[in-house]
Amino acid sequence: MDLNIIALIDNKIVGNLTFRGGHRPRIRHTGEFGVSVLKKHWGLGIGKELVKYLINWAEDGDIVKKINLRVREDNENAIDLYKKLGFKKEGIIARDLYLNGKYYRSIQMGLELD
Repeated sequence: MDLNIIALIDNKIVGNLTFRGGHRPRIRHTGEFGVSVLKKHWGLGIGKELVKYLINWAEDGDIVKKINLRVREDNENAIDLYKKLGFKKEGIIARDLYLNGKYYRSIQMGLELD
């Protein structure tokens, strides 16, 4: 089960969220998402609204029981947002991301839905 959401301002895409759910029976209840917002529109709550929509969508259904994400370890604003939305830190992934000649660790976070 997959979900793609876009955020529009003046009919222009300023953010998006993609959720990829498990397609095999034993992992069908879980999935991972990624979210991005154009830098010009940071701080407006767009990312928060996209993630809240995902959570509500999953809660309204009866399939998704766990939402996962990975976030760069130094992205404190995103980490704080995810914590406020109920996500818990589950682990660290070393050398998970590579940008401008440097490796970054990411934090694995998850939200269990009942």
